[in-house]
Parts: sequence; C-alpha cells; structure tokens
Amino acid sequence: MNKFVIGIGSQRAGSTLLHRVLEQCTPIYMHPVKELHYFDTMFNVRNPSVLHKFAVSHLNKDIDRIIKAKELGFLNKRFKNSLRTNFLLSTRKVQHIDYLDLFRPCVQGSKLLGEITPEYMILPPEGIAKMRATVGDDAKILLLARNPVKRFISAFKLLMYGLPDADNTLFEEEMVKLLNSTNSEWLKVQDALNDYETALTGYQQEFKHVLILSYDNLFGDVEGTAEELSDFLQVPVSLPNYQKITGTKVNALDETKDLSDGTIELLKSRYVNNQSFLDKTFGKDACIA
Repeated sequence: MNKFVIGIGSQRAGSTLLHRVLEQCTPIYMHPVKELHYFDTMFNVRNPSVLHKFAVSHLNKDIDRIIKAKELGFLNKRFKNSLRTNFLLSTRKVQHIDYLDLFRPCVQGSKLLGEITPEYMILPPEGIAKMRATVGDDAKILLLARNPVKRFISAFKLLMYGLPDADNTLFEEEMVKLLNSTNSEWLKVQDALNDYETALTGYQQEFKHVLILSYDNLFGDVEGTAEELSDFLQVPVSLPNYQKITGTKVNALDETKDLSDGTIELLKSRYVNNQSFLDKTFGKDACIA
C-alpha cells in the first residue's frame, strides 16, 4: 500500500529546493509535476481555470518534446506520469479525478509517493479533512516556514517580475500602495501564507505526522536538516546529494530588492505575530533569511 509525503507550503520558502532534495536524495517518488494543485483547486483556493491553463501549457510542451525528439529514450515511466497528469488536469475537473491516478504509471514499485503544492497551506478545514480522507492520516506533512517579511518581499517581486521599468522606486511605491489597500485578494493570500501557526494547528488536528522546517535550515544547515528529514520520514537521505544540490542556485528570484526603513517597519509591524510564532518555534535567531 502506498503512503504519501505532502509538502504544504509556503510560497517563496524553499519548496523548489525541498522537492529536489526529496526527489534526488531519498527513495520517495516525487511527482514530476512539482505542484499538482489538486486539493487547493478542489476547494476554490485556486481558480480551476488557472490549473487548466497550466496543465494545457505543460501538456503541449510534453507533446512538442516528443514530436521534435530525434530519439525517445526519455519516454520512461516518469515522463509518462507527467504526460498523463497534464492530460487529466487539462481535460477533467479535479473532482472527477482520483488523486492516486495522478501518480500512474508509477504507483506500483513506489512505496512512498510525494508532491509539494504551497497553496495546500491555506486549505480550509474541510479541505484538510478531505486530504486526510484521500491520503490517510499517516501521511507525512511538511510545512516550510520563512521570515514573513522576507517571504512577502520575494512573493511581491515575483508578482512584479516583468513589469516595465520596475526599478526600486516603482517597486516600493507599488508595495506600499498594496499594503495600504483594504480589498486586495492577493494581499489576503500572502497574509495567510505567512500564518504558519494556523496552518500547523489545522494539519496537526488531522494528521499524525506534521513537521515544520525553516527556510534558513533547509539552505544553511544541510547536515541537521538531512538528519531531521530522515528521522521524520523514516527513509535515508543522501547527504552528498543534498550538499551538491545546495551548491546550485535553485530559484532565480530568491534575492530581494532594497527597501526603505519605513517600508520594512511597515512589513514587520504587519507580521509581528507571525514572526513571534517562528521565534518560539525555531529560536530567536532563526528565520531571519
């Protein structure tokens, strides 16, 4: 019987690195589509049209790769899993898809199946309950946490990425305007993605095994994190592979822009309670990156 490892958050907190570590350093079969967006789409955290557009785009890329290939050695089970998943997600509503089907044809022979979708962090209680009913209460849940101010700045940079003339001045002006708004759905989502305490409590009520990891340790304490993951997941974690991965920059949008002290204080004030929770969880000098 298969068991699951589910990464539930947070955006801009190292989920790409964690997926790569689990995929390349453990015996867990990590889904080739890093973010499946199954449960968050089912419970309207994410608009179904966004998932459909994403799946169609990636399905077309998979097909194009096959058409243009001079040799087809890459047509292994993992590639078929990606192709099949994008086909299912682009042609059916998630309510009509069995979650386990998204991992075929790699279900047999893989005792542990995994995926990471950051928006799972902000599922409503009924969404978390549905996840438990689907994957079992013995699934291993991983929550990544990052300094809320730094995480917000990184998320905002992603939002602004590609905007013409997005220099520091415009970047900061747009951020302050957004922070002072009262009806921004994007801002509400970012607030929820910084609320690690609520997410942790919600998942602990439904699942037996929930681990919160810090972004700082994921990048900075490779040996300690490898040991922590191994103990929690009950699988070996290859330290040499992990060390090799962290030597490569994982995400091109990781750096943040310079902001004035006033804007930084505005952000710190907004997320003071979130940072306080992280200080209690990891220590005062943790979660600073």
